[in-house]
Amino acid sequence: MHENKLVDLFSALFLIVLSVVLYTSTFSFKQISASKIGSDFLPQVVAIALFVLSGILFVSALNKWNKERKNRAEVIGEQKVKLDYTLVLISLGLIAVYLFLIPTLGFLLSTIVYLFIQIYLISTPEKRSPIKFAVVSIVVSVSVYWVFKDVFFLMLPAGILG
Repeated sequence: MHENKLVDLFSALFLIVLSVVLYTSTFSFKQISASKIGSDFLPQVVAIALFVLSGILFVSALNKWNKERKNRAEVIGEQKVKLDYTLVLISLGLIAVYLFLIPTLGFLLSTIVYLFIQIYLISTPEKRSPIKFAVVSIVVSVSVYWVFKDVFFLMLPAGILG
């Protein structure tokens, strides 16, 4: 089995389990606003979307694996591609730092910084454009903050911005 398909299968399984855990953890969220949409609404939507997309990835990887298994013609001397997990580990560390900084810096600042660094890391060196990355990070962060605050009437941590 090709290593990428194996990684896709295990990633999809991990994300399916994670989405179930996230969804079930939303039942313990406190209702802090008077609106019909509570603080559990958006995390539940994200968990459901993650579950569906992970399921699609799992089925797709499984189909490719079955097709490859049926059509396998082993080539002697084929070079195996080594996977580099460095970027994955850096991204996980970056997420941990982001979650740690949200209470201090607030959602808006920490999300802008996180998105900028994450986009920069996953882009190829020839396509790196810090100005575009900064604009995207700011627009996405401000948009999400506005939706939470003015549409769902939910508060996000303000941090040093008060």
